Amino acid sequence: MAATQSTLSAILKEFYLGPVQEQLNNEMLILQTMEKSTVDWNGRVAIIPLHVSRNTGVAIAAEGGTLPTAGQQGYERLQVNARFLYGRFQITGPAMSAAGKGGANSFIGWMDAEMNKLVTDVKNAADEMMISGGRCLGFINSNADNAAAATYQIFGNVEALEIARGLVAAAGGELRLQIVRMDTYASIVNDNGGANTFVTCASTDATGRTFTTGAGNAGALDLSALPAGTACSVIVHPSQDDAACDAAVAYLDNQPVGVFGNLGLPAHFGVDRTTATGSAVLQTTAITNNLAAGQARTDINLSRLQGTLDEVLVQSGHEPNVIYMNPVQRQMYSALFQLTAAGTSAVMNVSGEKSTHLNGGFSGLSYGSLPIKTSRHVPNGGVIFLKTDTWKLLELESHAFADIDGDVLIRVQNQDSYEGYYRWYYNTVCTNPNQNAILCGLTLS
Repeated sequence: MAATQSTLSAILKEFYLGPVQEQLNNEMLILQTMEKSTVDWNGRVAIIPLHVSRNTGVAIAAEGGTLPTAGQQGYERLQVNARFLYGRFQITGPAMSAAGKGGANSFIGWMDAEMNKLVTDVKNAADEMMISGGRCLGFINSNADNAAAATYQIFGNVEALEIARGLVAAAGGELRLQIVRMDTYASIVNDNGGANTFVTCASTDATGRTFTTGAGNAGALDLSALPAGTACSVIVHPSQDDAACDAAVAYLDNQPVGVFGNLGLPAHFGVDRTTATGSAVLQTTAITNNLAAGQARTDINLSRLQGTLDEVLVQSGHEPNVIYMNPVQRQMYSALFQLTAAGTSAVMNVSGEKSTHLNGGFSGLSYGSLPIKTSRHVPNGGVIFLKTDTWKLLELESHAFADIDGDVLIRVQNQDSYEGYYRWYYNTVCTNPNQNAILCGLTLS
């Protein structure tokens, strides 16, 4: 006889719920380096207190002199909202019956493609949002006064930028981008007299990792006043052309905040961190590999990696402990360690483990003993430096298949179908952004 809903639900629980959850934990790139933190949730909001300044009432005084003026410690409160990630699958009643007639093993084999692959899809979406979730989509390496219709090189999620541009265009507008300088977190105004803190995005190029601004003053941007080597974050502006355009990109606010947003947004979970008015101690180090005027990508090199680490150490007193990069950057980084004999072609480093085994290449890469990890979700054109113990994974509800009243499968109303869904209520937050860094402006190949 055909399997019933209750027996199939039991099968799914026994064979899938544990292994699938374990799979998600093991295959997440950034997630596996983050600390799961227990926090008190007030509804969907978690409050994290941060120590941002010291008592200034410390001074040398002469014998019998006046004591220093009393000071106090400074604190800020991060307000972190949970975000909700879902994956949904559905099967028909006849398909369940047909599979059930072959027994439990037949049904499990038939469902493997649906459930395991759904979790893979959830994992891919979550892993990508761990990098660029939210409105901050990347960083540019320009130091020039550009007229309208200028092209900017970006270390970021160009694909997400193109999706947002298309949605706003369908709503009848041009996508507005907020460009924020990373030395002060101030927004750059466009060349229309200094009134608007946005430029428009006319097109993108996923292959060249660039975007081009629109025509007119709304597309002109003067970055020539930036200190050499200062990067800018690229943010989908919180105010688009009109309500319809705002609604088109509002989905970005429902994403968990990724590495880019934690390091590049002017407001850090409700705390202003601009130099002019906020807590600058919450700023990060985001620099470009281009030290001269204009913009030009340059090859990854050891001195710029070291320079980034030194900048973080000077600003925070700490150093990152892991480096993330795209596989293409790993390829170019490993090429730095090729040996070239005079008048001959390059000779790769090799390790002879046995007399019968010659292993070309590298079993592991690092810089200054910092492990280098790679993922296709890290965009090409830059490097991410993280201090992993400053990153927290806040879970309102851990990831799992929804177990509704004891059943993994629930009946679809008015259909001979059953469905289930995977859910995860969470967000990611960096408690010490100044111990992390972004290096952009690297060549793509």
